[in-house]
Amino acid sequence: MKGFTDVARRNWVYKLAAFILAVMLWLYVQAEQQGVRVLSVPLDAEGLEMGYVVEPDLPKVIEVRVKGPKGTMANLSSRDFRARVDFNGLVPGPVTVKVQVDAPPAVEVMALNPVELALVIDVLENRSLPVSYEFKGTSPPGYRVGDPVLEPKAVVISGPRERVRSIQKVVVQIPLGAKETIVQSLPVRVASPVLKAGEEESLRISPKSVEVTVPITAEPPKTVPVQAQVTGTPAKGFRVGGTVVEPAGVFISGPAEQVQAVGVVLTEPVDVSGLSSDVTREVSLVAPAGVQVQGATKVRVTIKIVPSEEKEPGQGEVKPVDGQEEGNPEKDKKAGNKQV
Repeated sequence: MKGFTDVARRNWVYKLAAFILAVMLWLYVQAEQQGVRVLSVPLDAEGLEMGYVVEPDLPKVIEVRVKGPKGTMANLSSRDFRARVDFNGLVPGPVTVKVQVDAPPAVEVMALNPVELALVIDVLENRSLPVSYEFKGTSPPGYRVGDPVLEPKAVVISGPRERVRSIQKVVVQIPLGAKETIVQSLPVRVASPVLKAGEEESLRISPKSVEVTVPITAEPPKTVPVQAQVTGTPAKGFRVGGTVVEPAGVFISGPAEQVQAVGVVLTEPVDVSGLSSDVTREVSLVAPAGVQVQGATKVRVTIKIVPSEEKEPGQGEVKPVDGQEEGNPEKDKKAGNKQV
């Protein structure tokens, strides 16, 4: 017995070394059997009181880095975890909340991204606003756009109080270009001078779209006279005696208000500088703003150049009346007696 004890005492160093080696081997084997994975886990909010809202919006998922036995890790999915932020007891104002993750047994959470969130808790506000409209584009020539009918006529905006109060109006954009009545469901957009890009997503619009009906009717074209523009001065001793335009009138179309305001269509200027005889030119028409000229866009203009001393028609001329001959006083007298 004594001999065995002596042997045991003499070999304790070797035994300790063997024990340490065994532990290290066990740790190595365990490490070799561990696996590491990165998962995207949905993020939930809990404890946020009714009537409060958080901005910016919470991320939909967070990144979770975990490790565990390879057998467990092989069958692991994001549904096995629960990520959350706790708002219990928090009041409106800036807050910083930590992300908490519940993991399955034997699985260790190594890292989170993000670890915490800087947020602002605000009061939730609802506001009803009438829906206005804006036209995008132009109507085809010869078609009239009637007054749009929106259904519903108002929507409810919900979100952080300050953002909701910054909204000036809600609008729908109505595209033009059709030749028949427009019936469409169009999205509602908010107009605010302070909202930044992406902040509109924190607002809830109910409903998100409205039904829009816009009557489109065809209008007959309008006929207006063509007036020639003349520039310059004829040669000395001559003047412009008149103008002849062929065709004398054209059809125009466009928005009803603009068409009704047009009384005449002008030609491009015809220069008569230094001329002593008639001139004929083919010139383009100058369509008024917002109005289209139908058919030919050019006309034939003849400018009559006459001597300056030549009297204009109707000035100083004695015209025969009821067949009387010019220069026969006797017949003039008889014709005058017959009219008495």
